[in-house]
Amino acid sequence: MINLMSAATSTPQHMFKTTELVASLMHKLSPELINTICSLGVDQRYSVMDNYPEFLEGGNIHPSNSTTSLGVAATKQCVEEWGGDPSEIGLLVAATNTPDQMLPCLASEVMAQTHGLLSRSLRTVSMQSQGCSVLLKSVEVAQWYLAANPNKLAIVLMSEAHTPYVAPLVGEEYHGYRELVRMRKEDKIDDATFERLRLDTTFVVQSMLFGDGAVALLIGREEGKPAFGPISHLTNDDIEDVNLLTMTQNSSHPLLKGRPQYFMRPNVPNRGAHYAVTTVKNVLEHPDSPVSHLGQVSDCMIHTGSKKILDGVCSQLQLEKDSSKVSGSYEVLKNYGNLSSASTGFMLAEKDEWKGPAMIVGFGVGFTASAGVMSLN
Repeated sequence: MINLMSAATSTPQHMFKTTELVASLMHKLSPELINTICSLGVDQRYSVMDNYPEFLEGGNIHPSNSTTSLGVAATKQCVEEWGGDPSEIGLLVAATNTPDQMLPCLASEVMAQTHGLLSRSLRTVSMQSQGCSVLLKSVEVAQWYLAANPNKLAIVLMSEAHTPYVAPLVGEEYHGYRELVRMRKEDKIDDATFERLRLDTTFVVQSMLFGDGAVALLIGREEGKPAFGPISHLTNDDIEDVNLLTMTQNSSHPLLKGRPQYFMRPNVPNRGAHYAVTTVKNVLEHPDSPVSHLGQVSDCMIHTGSKKILDGVCSQLQLEKDSSKVSGSYEVLKNYGNLSSASTGFMLAEKDEWKGPAMIVGFGVGFTASAGVMSLN
């Protein structure tokens, strides 16, 4: 088993409240769509852009941070809080779904900006476009390295800058999903118009759901620190699940101007809950697990897909959504939005004390899920 020795997060300096964003777009959003936005569970998010509201209204992107700079800041802070000799670090695993550029990958970009901190000879692994469940997969990669190099340490880094990927909202009017269904049933719009307007609504939801941030975990072996394991994975339990979440590399949508476009199918909450329940069950039944049921777990850290998705997973796991056991998940969603790969890492970094074992659950693009238990040695 390997231990979490240090954890640190990094966010852009620009924070935008949902109420402020909605107010700036109020003349375009129907009351029903505003209710949908308010039900996402996101009170605020951080953006690498200093003009996110203006960008949503059609302005140019003014970035002051990036996926790479956030990752570098989190890495430096993680090593500084640990306080040990950086030469003991032999591996950097860096994951992102929102790279600054296609090549070189995030690990190489972070290495380029950490001269004098990280050894030039350490191993690097970039795990890009792996979705929201990549953190525990990255931990396992570090675990394999540390098994062969027991005197070394590893850094696991998750960094995301989602807001530059969203579409500007330059349409004259946007409607809620159920509102569009009613309009089609009443023959006020045809099928083609329905699909176009539904995509516009999805762009609005994405602009209010996602946030930017990075988390770095320093992993090694040290008594008295929380240990990872066992970990369980599940990928494409049903052949159709591969298309639940997808992203095109170059969107043909005029507002995205060739940038990637993210698609989420309506069945994601139900399937996400299935994947979460299955992987958690596999962990609890593992012979090396320190717990055999969730009643023995003090915290359950669940990926922040949205409040609806969190509620669904809690229901399937028979967890009270207003309980302290899952409060960290709802708080990260509330304060940072959906951070994709970094979400559960933020929960780990913000965990003040370990009163007992914790369960980590991530799920997303693939369609895949990972769950793992952490406990004090």
